[in-house]
Amino acid sequence: MPTMKALQLVAPRQTVIAEVPRPAPPADGLLLRTRCVSICSTDISFFEGHLFPSEYPVILGHEYLGEVVEKGPEFTRSDIGTGDRIVYWGQTDFGGFAEYRTLRPIFSGETQQDVFWADRNFNDDLRAAAVKVPDALDDLQASFIEPTTGALRSILGNPPKIGDKVLIMGTGPIGIIAGSVIKRLFAPNQVVSVDANPMRNQHAEEHFSERAYLPEELIAEVAENTFDYVFDALPTVRVDDEEKDPRRVAMRRLKPRGRYVLYGASQEMQKFDTWLMLAKGINISASPFDVTAFPMHHSANVIEAAMQMLLSGIVDGKRLLSTVHSFGDYEGLVEIFKNYRSTTDLKTIVDFRAA
Repeated sequence: MPTMKALQLVAPRQTVIAEVPRPAPPADGLLLRTRCVSICSTDISFFEGHLFPSEYPVILGHEYLGEVVEKGPEFTRSDIGTGDRIVYWGQTDFGGFAEYRTLRPIFSGETQQDVFWADRNFNDDLRAAAVKVPDALDDLQASFIEPTTGALRSILGNPPKIGDKVLIMGTGPIGIIAGSVIKRLFAPNQVVSVDANPMRNQHAEEHFSERAYLPEELIAEVAENTFDYVFDALPTVRVDDEEKDPRRVAMRRLKPRGRYVLYGASQEMQKFDTWLMLAKGINISASPFDVTAFPMHHSANVIEAAMQMLLSGIVDGKRLLSTVHSFGDYEGLVEIFKNYRSTTDLKTIVDFRAA
């Protein structure tokens, strides 16, 4: 039986390089050879133990670019062939940190589904939204189609209004992608941001932000009832002073009837101020993972649009890239996982091409 190398998470903060069976293509799907996988904060949340798989070990990695090496006998699309590069978006479809993976894709314009009840209380799809990458987009930028899809799903499902004053919370890669899209496409009055990392604030101002605040600056300098729209791209947050919890601070600075869009999630409970929600009538919204509410074939349309965001430069993929790390350097890769929360980097891509 042919095998492949894979980075397995066997428990929180415990990883191994394992030799596992190489999969065969699904009857109606594809076998992909991995080219590049960018590290996502969701991968880090699993690594740190803020999110939990249904069982260990698990192969993380889902911001994925792969090359078609084999098609299943029931895969009928003639425009997808050996050597084509494919990116996918799927809610629980990990498995990227391995030399090969399988995919049952849905492309824009298709409507197939294979729904199942996932272990985290929502309906998922065994198929994943996918797009064929054109030659105009290189491997490294193509790896950012998946996170751009995630941000774009959230924004398109919960858009700001023309003339809104917008606050982006958290200026890691998702916050920068979201801010870039809103700034360039949604005609806001203003887009500002907040992050505790000064270097990421600098990145934010280079990409989209008219002013990138540190948390204490936002508290001191911005009046309550300032913003119409907040996009929350923060990870799990712990603070000693609850009055300075960034989510409560943002809610105080939202106008009555303001919109608070939640992007990220954690299975570790976070603090939201229910009094402010009620007192101000704050509209809390998110784009659901549940495919009965947001079908995977809709996400297939979004991933096509996300690719166009990168091709057009609305999202600046070249400046999102900070580090390229070889999959063959296992010890270095583990250090990247361990230090992710404190890094000043934006996107790190794990490169399988030379491994």
